[in-house]
Amino acid sequence: MNLFNKVVTVVLFLVLMIVVPLVLILPQAMLGAVQQVSASISASITTFHRVVLVLVGIIVFIVCGLVLYLELRRPSRKRAILEKTPGGEVEVALDSIAQRLEYRIDQLADVVKVTPEIKPRRKDIDVELNLETTPDVDVPAMTEEVRQVTRDVVEERMGLKLRKVKVNIRHAPYQESP
Repeated sequence: MNLFNKVVTVVLFLVLMIVVPLVLILPQAMLGAVQQVSASISASITTFHRVVLVLVGIIVFIVCGLVLYLELRRPSRKRAILEKTPGGEVEVALDSIAQRLEYRIDQLADVVKVTPEIKPRRKDIDVELNLETTPDVDVPAMTEEVRQVTRDVVEERMGLKLRKVKVNIRHAPYQESP
């Protein structure tokens, strides 16, 4: 999408670099040319052509709005700010937090697979954990244990402030007996 944004921006600026100076330097000539083109188009236009022109205008408006939105939006943060650091600011990569959580939670009994998603906020983070567990796991006990490990890793070992932990549990299928 970045390449598309850059191409559209360059083309728009090239058009503006040519059209705006011509309109400012030669306003009467440009107005006369626009009136001549408008008169010739108006004479030969049909209802079908008007509908097509309106649709094309709407599409152009939507595409320009989308490009403008993509250019002006803020990129998502890839780091979390450490809270307890005197004399400076420390940022931790979200991948590092996820990797550490995955390692620690994967060591718990009855956990088959864990996929953490870290969402940074202003001064804290939200953690969403997608767990795959054995089919006969005690869900309340497992959830509490996972939350405790998450809180220990994030707050105690990494020094970040944890706002919310969400645990999604999916059981692995039962093993078929031979």
